[in-house]
Amino acid sequence: MKFLLAVTLFEGVDTNSLDGVSKLLNNAVSILLGFVGVLSVIFIIVGGIQYITSAGNSGGTEKAKKTITYAVGGLILALSTGAIIALINKLFFP
Repeated sequence: MKFLLAVTLFEGVDTNSLDGVSKLLNNAVSILLGFVGVLSVIFIIVGGIQYITSAGNSGGTEKAKKTITYAVGGLILALSTGAIIALINKLFFP
């Protein structure tokens, strides 16, 4: 797994130029955002399962709602971070 990540991260990158470093950072951010997105979806599913299995128990229901809320918040934060990084790349590395 480590080798696969390294191959994807450094694929076609020339680290001797600013353009190469920008490409390296873009690859790293893409991998991290994908990981965070998958993790958020997993936690949304876990929160849904907690909500279903709480069977009306107020403590379990509240815990499930918090899990879903935090997962959705994390997903929104990750997507907005990706958008900001894409904007910075367009402005400074055309």
